[in-house]
Amino acid sequence: MMAYNNFFPAGYMPYYNTQIQPQDAYNPQQQMNPQAMQNRMQNGFVRVQSEEQARQYPVSQGTSVIFIDENSPYCYTKTMDMSQLDKPRFEKYRLVKETTGEPHEEDPSETKKLSERLSNVESEIEQLRNRISEYEAAQKVNTNE
Repeated sequence: MMAYNNFFPAGYMPYYNTQIQPQDAYNPQQQMNPQAMQNRMQNGFVRVQSEEQARQYPVSQGTSVIFIDENSPYCYTKTMDMSQLDKPRFEKYRLVKETTGEPHEEDPSETKKLSERLSNVESEIEQLRNRISEYEAAQKVNTNE
């Protein structure tokens, strides 16, 4: 700051904040440059709370980032091509735990869907059996006439 002592009456000292830091002083919010941050992302996964948070995460051109959703069994990848005109490519993957030698533990919602599907298939088979029986009965009546 410039001193304006010439503009103040004699004996008056204006207050100057001596706590002001120069611009190149340490700033905790800017401690990691973008390149170092990008290197950190390439060496692992970025944990997110939701798919929306992963979609909004900034990704540099020519890189891919893998996100792990902490609240659901999904991971996501977000890829930016080298062209500034391309939109980011976002892919979603469901994580399924596989175990060896132990029975497979299924997701209850998946089990319910499969059970409903099996029930529908069984119903269709029963309808086909009834139609075949009706057809056979009609054929017997036609041959007896």
